[in-house]
Amino acid sequence: MFFKNKLKKYLISFFFSDNYLITFLIRKPINTWILSRFPYKNFSLKASKIWEDQSVYRIGSYEETSSNNIQKIINYVLGATNKQDVILDICCNQGRFLKALHHNGYRSLLGVDIMKDAIIALQQSKEYKSGGISAETNLAQDYILEMDNNSIDYAITVSATIELFHPGFNIFKELYRITRKGFIFVIDENGQAFPRFYRYLIKKNNFKLISTLKHKNVTIIHALKK
Repeated sequence: MFFKNKLKKYLISFFFSDNYLITFLIRKPINTWILSRFPYKNFSLKASKIWEDQSVYRIGSYEETSSNNIQKIINYVLGATNKQDVILDICCNQGRFLKALHHNGYRSLLGVDIMKDAIIALQQSKEYKSGGISAETNLAQDYILEMDNNSIDYAITVSATIELFHPGFNIFKELYRITRKGFIFVIDENGQAFPRFYRYLIKKNNFKLISTLKHKNVTIIHALKK
């Protein structure tokens, strides 16, 4: 039992290593072409538990918008979209990006997050109460699956969101179904739980890459439907 547990810990440590070669040669191929064939539901439900309340992650960590890094992301979204667009923020937490868009005149904004406290905080904000934002507590995958075809213009998300989605959920296939225009994602292409060959998957699901802007350890990926 001792050696079995030790082997298990070693394998977990190896598989989730942040070593670039291990990620590129092992983790990304497995996540892109093997795990994508397996059901995501049970894993997603278990993995989401850590985000359901503030026992580990506090909502206060996701409210800051004044830093140059966050402002660069906000400015990119503002420059790539228009005020009339219907925009969904996937895993929005307490909605700092939705609020920033709201301050700039956007009034067709949607948000979803598994953390109830975060959504309550958003719903109690002055931006939400003034109208133009709708948000709910839900597993993001379930929320997306329930959306109508071509019901939004853009989806956005910012780091440590879709990278935590089990590859069995084809996020880009669903994005093609629900969006009219495309998406702007800020993601860690080589980190988090399930690094994949994102650019390959984006193109495979009939999106055209408009921009892949490296920004510190993440990439701002802007894609439009073909």
